Amino acid sequence: MGAAGLSLSGMTGCGTGTSGRGIGPVGVKVIDAHIHATPGRIGRTLEIMDDNNIRYALLIASISGTDDNLYVGDKAFYELIEAIRPYRNRLGVHYTYDWTLAETDPDFFSKAPDMLEKAVNAGAIALKNLKDLGLNARDTEGRLIAIDDPRLFPIWERAEKLGISVAFHVGDPVAFFQPWEPGNERWDELKLHPEWSFADRSKYPPLETLFEQVKNVYRKFSGVRFVGVHVAGYSENIKAVGSWLDELPNLSIDTAARIGELGRHPAADGHDFFTKYHDRIMFGTDLAFWPDCDVQGAGPCENFSTEEHRKFYEIHWRYFQTDDRQFDHPTPIQGNWKIDGIRLDEKTLRELYWDNAYRFYDLGRFNVS
Repeated sequence: MGAAGLSLSGMTGCGTGTSGRGIGPVGVKVIDAHIHATPGRIGRTLEIMDDNNIRYALLIASISGTDDNLYVGDKAFYELIEAIRPYRNRLGVHYTYDWTLAETDPDFFSKAPDMLEKAVNAGAIALKNLKDLGLNARDTEGRLIAIDDPRLFPIWERAEKLGISVAFHVGDPVAFFQPWEPGNERWDELKLHPEWSFADRSKYPPLETLFEQVKNVYRKFSGVRFVGVHVAGYSENIKAVGSWLDELPNLSIDTAARIGELGRHPAADGHDFFTKYHDRIMFGTDLAFWPDCDVQGAGPCENFSTEEHRKFYEIHWRYFQTDDRQFDHPTPIQGNWKIDGIRLDEKTLRELYWDNAYRFYDLGRFNVS
């Protein structure tokens, strides 16, 4: 049986179909609700999508430039939206603020809602807030801007008026807020990205403070559809994330770059989490196509082959679809451990892979099928 005819019936391992490929996604077609690509890499992005049954993908931040000078903000958004214009039934783009404007432009807060509306009129499918907000973004007086700063409220109000969703990348893995030293379990990743260490309490707030700030926004703006990317920033504690989902009916999450963390939980706990919140979780990978190389999850940036990208996706299918034990997760640099599969039922898989993102982003309006 090839990937197109894959069934869960009796499936306990990866296996290989007559096509010679490994496991494929149940339901065949998939929405990857969290990838990145720069304008010059759209062709390669579509090639990899086609090879892995990814019918549609969300470019969840508007990023452009070169490998040495990637940038966000209006210039990046309008370059990217133009690049995907012929492929609106395959790709969507989130608008992304350049938070450095808040530090240099005293009128940024009053301009920001109109900037968002202009981007939506140009084709933005949603708004993505990078982790800079709450950690690095400062105002013209040099003060750190909290996620729940009232000066940002008009942005969320405008998003509700426009009927678009808002994504938040809040914080980062727990280990990034712990001492930057070889004993840190994400040491390999932090060596590659020392700027991802937020352990210095004189510079950065605790992770728990960031969670409280963003939950204040979720609560106050109950008419906005929010997505907490990377399992709401707390994949190490799915019990806590579950309590947020219970409290906040306007919150959904995605799985991007967190299979390594999710797979460390007991398989039964992971299975129960995805089953209970079957209509609130979107499949995403964080796969990135930068100008001269690709990143699977966290790095390093390499020239991955089509087969290597296929393996990356197949590990995701294996985690969600099998009860295999102690296999490699998709992004080894994110931690030296093995993961266990959670073998979700076919209905839950179809919601995870397709239905939830299709409904959340109202993709029928773009003839996505």
